[in-house]
Amino acid sequence: MKTRVFQAAVISLLVLSSTAAAQKRRDNFSLEARGYGGYLFENKVDFKNHYFGSADITAGFTSDLTGGDAYSAAYGYPTYGLGACACFLSDISLPEPSSLGNFYSLYGFFERDVFRYRNFTAGYSLEFGGAYNPVRYDPVINPQNYYVSSVIMVHAAAGLHAKWRFAGNFEAGVRFRAKHYSNGRSALPNYGLNMLEAGLSLGYYFISDQRSGGGSFTDGTADFEIAEKTPSVKGFEFHITVGGGPHCTGSDWNRYNRRVEEPSERETDFRMYPRFSVSADAMYRYCLKAGTGLLLEAFFIPDIKTLEKNDRAIYGDDAVDEGPGYSPFAMGIAIVQEFHFRNFAVWGALGIYPFKPKLGLSGDVSWNYQKGGVRYYVPKWGDIFFGLAVKANDFQESEYMEFSIGIRL
Repeated sequence: MKTRVFQAAVISLLVLSSTAAAQKRRDNFSLEARGYGGYLFENKVDFKNHYFGSADITAGFTSDLTGGDAYSAAYGYPTYGLGACACFLSDISLPEPSSLGNFYSLYGFFERDVFRYRNFTAGYSLEFGGAYNPVRYDPVINPQNYYVSSVIMVHAAAGLHAKWRFAGNFEAGVRFRAKHYSNGRSALPNYGLNMLEAGLSLGYYFISDQRSGGGSFTDGTADFEIAEKTPSVKGFEFHITVGGGPHCTGSDWNRYNRRVEEPSERETDFRMYPRFSVSADAMYRYCLKAGTGLLLEAFFIPDIKTLEKNDRAIYGDDAVDEGPGYSPFAMGIAIVQEFHFRNFAVWGALGIYPFKPKLGLSGDVSWNYQKGGVRYYVPKWGDIFFGLAVKANDFQESEYMEFSIGIRL
């Protein structure tokens, strides 16, 4: 349920970015400090308390109003940059002797104002990066920490803010953030961490704000010149993508950990199996920022023999022989939404399997799946792009992190 809340927040903010109109901002560099209090949701493990604190510092760059950048104008001159976060989850008490460690993240962020009146602004932000936490699961000394099984994890967050500019260069704000940590099923266990945070911020802008009246920075001449130079992008475009990534199968966890009575004999490091996909999509680009389309995918699951072997060990030969069978191939069809900013594209897909995958009794897929990720189009290579995405099933659990390469036609 908590994963659904987080995904709904991300999708809502992405949709908002294509419909809301933002005011203009000048070229500026800024530093901001943020402090949060948070609530961590339970996921199969009872916490003695749910509350923790976190602190961020960010360095941001606001798009140049006069640089002739059509994407910046389309998004209302957003702020983007790098942030660092210390999340003090060691404040959370797990059943003894287990504990959670603190997370230390480095992430990129994109922030946009969608409302402005005089010195007051409000908008949303997106964050994506990596996190480090050395306190991981151990069946003997940390048996209830099912949330952290690898020291490197993904940091992903979506937030809302309201800020007030005062004294020219300073800005104080209130912030809300939904945040998620996960290893994308590259290690087990992988329950993931979902949290909500509220906090305060204080920012310093190196160019003081020269606002008047309703807060408009220009007379609109620059926007008119940018609009005149904006290329027409409406129409169909197509992508062909090849991707793959590491996956730890839940049947290994069941066989070598959960069903082993003696803690010291339970496995902690599980083999990563590759999973692959080949996809083609047709997108209709209806504006500079966004496009919608249909995606067809073929999945290849090399660990199918491992699933069958584990099923026979866990459930017996008769149950396997009477079960749904095994096939290393599966197909998917999905609706795709994509948002563009310069050479980057953020996209999400909601898909179904038209034919139920044959993954035996321990198959870790449902009838539906989701994907979300980012693409970077290499400027000197034309329409070649590299991508990173996460594939999940039934809005609940990651299947694998997918690294990809493709071409836009």
